[in-house]
Amino acid sequence: MTQNPDFFAETPMDSDGESDPFAFRRDAFSDVLELIRVRGNTVFTCAASPPFGMQFPAGKCRLHIVRSGNVSIEVEGLQEQYQASQGDLIMLMHGHGHIISDRPGRPASLLSDLARQHFDRKRLTLGAGDTSWLCGDFGFDGVLSQRLLSMLPPVLILKGLRERPFEWLDLSCHFILDEALNPRAGAAAMISRLLDVIFVQLLRTWATNGAVGLGWLSGAIDARINPAISAIHACPQRAWTVSELADLTNLSRSAFADRFQRVVGQAPLSYLTAWRLDRAAELLRYSRAPISNVADRVGYKSEAAFSRAFKGRYEMSPTQWRKCSTD
Repeated sequence: MTQNPDFFAETPMDSDGESDPFAFRRDAFSDVLELIRVRGNTVFTCAASPPFGMQFPAGKCRLHIVRSGNVSIEVEGLQEQYQASQGDLIMLMHGHGHIISDRPGRPASLLSDLARQHFDRKRLTLGAGDTSWLCGDFGFDGVLSQRLLSMLPPVLILKGLRERPFEWLDLSCHFILDEALNPRAGAAAMISRLLDVIFVQLLRTWATNGAVGLGWLSGAIDARINPAISAIHACPQRAWTVSELADLTNLSRSAFADRFQRVVGQAPLSYLTAWRLDRAAELLRYSRAPISNVADRVGYKSEAAFSRAFKGRYEMSPTQWRKCSTD
């Protein structure tokens, strides 16, 4: 996702420095997603008629959107077998190898072998048949991506996305393929942005369906905790107290602290510290601000104290982190 370099502004401003009445209100969910940069790599259409089996190798995060027919998905290392049909979206978030076939247990051919024999480069289509699905692989550029990915299951399937209110999915597939088939200036960026939209919608829908465990995402969608997390995200440099954060949620101090721990999995001030350092990691990579300035912007008045805290979380100094991130 595109990120505003000055991502610590509390209130959107217009060019005269006044509050912008037309600006969207920020929320904790959006704050974290801004740190996740989806990078689309390749995209093509798979097509086949039963019997068929395609083996996708491990190593890449993959997206499949079923456009017609039904498929079975078997994932390396997982006992569960998955079924998907027209309009379903499948994301394999951790790069597991997997087989897509017309039924479980079907012998499968390696994707590379099939590509050598049956890939039509002009149409970006592998094979032919009544069952078809869009396939893409993607990665994440943000330095905090692992924080998000670690809490997601290896396989995410959203059902029935052709139905309202998900008509956008067919349009997204159309535009992705059009950009890939007719590359113009900025085509790679356009494909990444479209995959970005699909990823955000998938994550938002999955989260609101109640499948989320402990972590920032559960806090971001919790109506009582969200105001406190949004405040931390907006002003990480502020010396927040638990009482001040509790006041934002209309809970007592003890009730807020207990709910935050249960929902997010850590104490409010521990979350604040982690968020400060994660934001600092982003600034160190994507800006040229001096380390002393970065420290001040995330709430550390002493560069030495900031360096100690940063090294405790990232196992290297801010200077080393910036060098490794930009090499």
